Amino acid sequence: MARLTFGMPVYNGERFVGSALESLQNQDVEDIRIVVSDNGSTDATAEICRAAAAADSRIDYRRYEENRGGIWNYQNVLELADTEFFSWMAADDIKLSCFASECIDALDAAGPSVVLACPRTQIIDEHGEITETLNDTRMGMDARTPHERIRNFLRAQAFHVMYGVIRQDALRRTRGTTSVLGDDVVLLVELMCQGKLEVTPSLVFHQRRHDSQVSVQGVTNTGWFTPGSRPRMSFAETRTNIGIYTGIAHSGLPLPERLRSWGVVGPAWVFPRWRAMVRDVLNFVGVSPSVGKFRARRAARAAEASQGR
Repeated sequence: MARLTFGMPVYNGERFVGSALESLQNQDVEDIRIVVSDNGSTDATAEICRAAAAADSRIDYRRYEENRGGIWNYQNVLELADTEFFSWMAADDIKLSCFASECIDALDAAGPSVVLACPRTQIIDEHGEITETLNDTRMGMDARTPHERIRNFLRAQAFHVMYGVIRQDALRRTRGTTSVLGDDVVLLVELMCQGKLEVTPSLVFHQRRHDSQVSVQGVTNTGWFTPGSRPRMSFAETRTNIGIYTGIAHSGLPLPERLRSWGVVGPAWVFPRWRAMVRDVLNFVGVSPSVGKFRARRAARAAEASQGR
């Protein structure tokens, strides 16, 4: 019986989904499940995934005619998983062949105090070229207490570790993916309340960054998360902050540790990001986020022109 399910939510991912699936099929742990949830793609995603599923019985391809949004899709692949371990897979990333074995071995060796294992990570571009090796060896998410782990995670902003291998029983104790733009942040805070992260030494996770991905577009792509919503009304940063605090409340930590965990959120996350909350308000009242940048560029051009006289 498979111990690990890879859950791949996808929407119009024809550009990279084939190579992402191939990287999972090439894992050195053969006894895995690969659940693909297609959120009503209108491109060639369905054809690519059906062909892969026809050739590999480990791939469970599910297509839904209606686009219910990214949050729903990420939660759906989790709910379709029934194995001891689970790993989300973005449809544009690459996990090298020893990703699964290295993470499972780390979790088996560490025991239940470690709820998540993730290899070291490199960033690749749209062509698959490595552009950056993340400095993720000493992030402090293996600290002894939850409040230390939460503080260190929020300071490191190491959101990529969500794509590591996670114990299913720990995931079941969280609220899953919540309907906020920073759903990964909230979920990882809840996991840090339960246990530690172990970073394994090999560089076997390639996270792709390209101009068309959702994380680049930010609040302007709120509709990807919840179709039909209006970005102006999203209050993306504010709702993420609230989600972090309520996630800690949901964790069931003893009251003293819960208070300490709440106490680190402000200095580590909320206060340094106050400009993002200001943008929430500006979006709501209809002021374009580009207005300030436009004024700054115009002032710089005026200064250059006056110096040229």
